[in-house]
Amino acid sequence: MKYFGRFLVLVVSFSLFSGIFTLKAQGNYGDFTYDKNAIRERKVIAYPPLREADVMFMWRVYRVIDTREKMNVIMKWPRNPLYKIIYDAVTLGYGSAPIPAYRDDSLIGVYTAEEVFGRGGTVEVIEYAPDPNYPDDLIDSTIVNPFRPSDIVRYRILEDWIFDKQRSMFFPRIIAIAPLFQYIRAGVDLGEQELFWVKWEDFQKILVNQEIFNRHNDALRLSYLDFFELRYFTSYVTRESNAFDYAIKDFEEFKEPMNALLESERIKERLFDWEHDLWEW
Repeated sequence: MKYFGRFLVLVVSFSLFSGIFTLKAQGNYGDFTYDKNAIRERKVIAYPPLREADVMFMWRVYRVIDTREKMNVIMKWPRNPLYKIIYDAVTLGYGSAPIPAYRDDSLIGVYTAEEVFGRGGTVEVIEYAPDPNYPDDLIDSTIVNPFRPSDIVRYRILEDWIFDKQRSMFFPRIIAIAPLFQYIRAGVDLGEQELFWVKWEDFQKILVNQEIFNRHNDALRLSYLDFFELRYFTSYVTRESNAFDYAIKDFEEFKEPMNALLESERIKERLFDWEHDLWEW
C-alpha cells in the first residue's frame, strides 16, 4: 500500500507537470504542442562592411513582386500575410514606435500615421434625392471607402546590384520596399501607385521575427527576411538607372506590354551576363 501511494503521487505530479507544460506551449503559440522560438528569437545579422573604394560596379533596378504568381503566393499566407505586416509596421509598430513611411523612393519626406490611414481609399460622388416626393431634386454626396490592406497584391522593390572587388562578389542589396494600390478618384482609375515606401534597414528588423509558410516542412518555417534575402520570390524589372529616370513603360519603344516585358527580361539577362563574364578565362 505504501508503494502504491508513492506511485499514485508520482503519476499525479507528472500529469500536473505535463498539463502545465502543454498549457504554456499552447498559450505562447496557440496551435502547437511546443514552444516555437526559432523565429521569434532571431536577430538581424549585419551585412559585411562595404567600402566605396571596393565597389567597382553598381546598377540600380526596380522590381515588382506580384503575390498572385505561384512562387509568391505564400506571401498571402492567411496566418501572416505580408500586407498586414507592412501596414501594421507603419501604423501600429511591433513592440516599439512605428517605422517611418516615406513619401517616395528618395526616402526623405515622411507620412504621418493619419496620412497613411487616409491613403489608398476611394472617393465616389453620387447623386440622390433626399425627398422622395421630389425625385428630380438631386444633390451630390461624397462617399469615402477606407483602404483595406488586404487589397495589396503587388510590391515594388528598390535594389542595388553591387560588385565588391574585395570579396569578389556580385550581389543585390534591397534598399526599400513599397506596397502598390490602384489610385481611384471619382470612379476614374488613375493607375497604380506606391502606398508608401519603407526603408529596408528599418523593415528587416521586423521581418526577421515574422514567419512565412514553408511548403516542405511545418517545423522549419522561414522568416520573411530569409524569403527576401535568399531570393525565393519571382519578379520582373520595371526600371533601371537611366538619364531620364524613366520606367521601362515610359519609353516610346516599350509602350506595348509585351515589349516592356521583353526589355525587363533583357535587363535581368544583362545583369546575369555581367557577373558571368567576370570569370571568363
